[in-house]
Amino acid sequence: MNFLRKVFLRFSDPILKQCFWVRFYNQNSHKSSSPKWLNHLMYCDCEHEVFRYRSAEQVYSSYLFQHSFLSCIEKRQRQRSVKHWKYKPLISIQLSVYKVNIDQLKACLDSVARQLYPYWQLCIVEDGSGVSEIKKTLADFKNQFPDKVKLVFREDNRGITVSSQEATALTEGEYIALLDHDDYLAPEALYEVVKLINQYPETDWVYSDNDQIDSHGLRCCHHAKPAWSPELLMTYNYVLHLSVIRRATMLQAGGFRIGFEGSQDYDLYLRLSELSDKIRYIPRVLYSWRQSENSVSLNPENKSYAFDAALRALNSAIERRGEVGQAFYPEHSWLGSYQINRQFENKPEIDVIHLTVESSSLKEVAQQTGVAIKSQVSLVTNQSMGEALYSLINKCKSPYILLFTPEIKFKSNKLLLKMAAQLIPDKVVACTVKIVNNNGLVDHCGLAYQQGCFRYPLRGWDMNMDGIGAYGALPRNVSLLSPLISLYKMKEIQRLAERLVDFQTFTAWSTALCLEIQACKLRITVDGGVAVNYLHDSPYKLVLSNEDIVLLQKKYSVFFKSNDPLYHYQMN
Repeated sequence: MNFLRKVFLRFSDPILKQCFWVRFYNQNSHKSSSPKWLNHLMYCDCEHEVFRYRSAEQVYSSYLFQHSFLSCIEKRQRQRSVKHWKYKPLISIQLSVYKVNIDQLKACLDSVARQLYPYWQLCIVEDGSGVSEIKKTLADFKNQFPDKVKLVFREDNRGITVSSQEATALTEGEYIALLDHDDYLAPEALYEVVKLINQYPETDWVYSDNDQIDSHGLRCCHHAKPAWSPELLMTYNYVLHLSVIRRATMLQAGGFRIGFEGSQDYDLYLRLSELSDKIRYIPRVLYSWRQSENSVSLNPENKSYAFDAALRALNSAIERRGEVGQAFYPEHSWLGSYQINRQFENKPEIDVIHLTVESSSLKEVAQQTGVAIKSQVSLVTNQSMGEALYSLINKCKSPYILLFTPEIKFKSNKLLLKMAAQLIPDKVVACTVKIVNNNGLVDHCGLAYQQGCFRYPLRGWDMNMDGIGAYGALPRNVSLLSPLISLYKMKEIQRLAERLVDFQTFTAWSTALCLEIQACKLRITVDGGVAVNYLHDSPYKLVLSNEDIVLLQKKYSVFFKSNDPLYHYQMN
């Protein structure tokens, strides 16, 4: 039977998983009614694994079985593929253990043992728990993997930061993976990380999606994340785990710092982001965060000190970056998110380009406080949009340039001041705001694309709704600006506008400008906490002319061939 299984696995295709397992799997009983011989042949240890993919939410349970559950075939195929990789780094998993539920600890250790990628090392510091059963469990695991596990027992408890630093000092691998003692690693977690590193060898830091495990062992709270978003990280720790960091970069950052207990990871991430932008994201649930009565995941107020530590870490980052400002808890968002009030030494000076002539909008801009409006000009429409904008932009002298249409109405007289504050970080060169319709619903909050089609993030959300990732309340990075209103740093837009004179419409010009910004590795932001009213009843829709589509395809084929890395389904 073993020989037949090997032959079958060697030449079979993962599509059999869809044909058999999913077909026969019963969501209610969590069992497969497929023939026993097929289960034994295809799935081997799936009886052990299948319960880990259950969820009280039927939609999420289906998602897990479609996108996360691996059959025996798929596991074997991944294990075989490792043999052909050029680069097989040792991944050191660091783990600090204190007083923890034994069953949860065993499940955590078991998730490490079941990794499909074989070149791992587990570095454990037992932080003086005084619990003999914990010590025995750890010692037994080391005896099971003597060459893979490093284990240190402390006599006294020194806290999470010190024990995490000691675990870091034990590591030998080129990359370090962070793991909490009661959480769970997907079997393919390290495999997916090293696979990505083989594709992009310069990578210094990898993170993935995660979810949570409730008190009944069911999966919930899927946290889909965008690709690397520095401005989102400055509002809360959206990265969390799985997080795998190049050891040299982590040591360069100084590792974990005493004084930030509870948010030591967040403090580390902020310092890492200042050292490297070679950060990549895996859109797959590779880590499950366990809920418990004392955990932050179930009740954030259980560890309020962690949020105070995060606030200190954020203010420390602001100071390191030479910015003048202060982080604080926003009134309109959930505990664990933060707002930054950045300050200018002098009033920011802004030149305004009206995309159509409208006297009411001229007066509206003049009523803005905290900024100095140096000039207001209207667009001449007797030439192509690209040429007209290039001409007007070259005449601007202020550090900032605002482009907007009379189809919107400002909701605050400090709107432009808040937008200009978003452009203070060095590599942020353009920003927009949340667009809200007459019914109090979001029309769009930044823009996105999927293979040449425009997407409208947050459309239909209540204007006061934060959402899972606080996208409706706080700043984040986006790929495309809203053509209705956008603010730019003058130096960057002057340099880039010269390349865009061939575009006939503003929609195409704005899209091309955003793609140019991305190509230069610069950033665009949208602030979900700042809104303007869209005066039309029907939803805003971007339309490209045939001529502009041809030009965009010629210059920016990636726009038509790829999906926006900063956009995902939870933004709908």
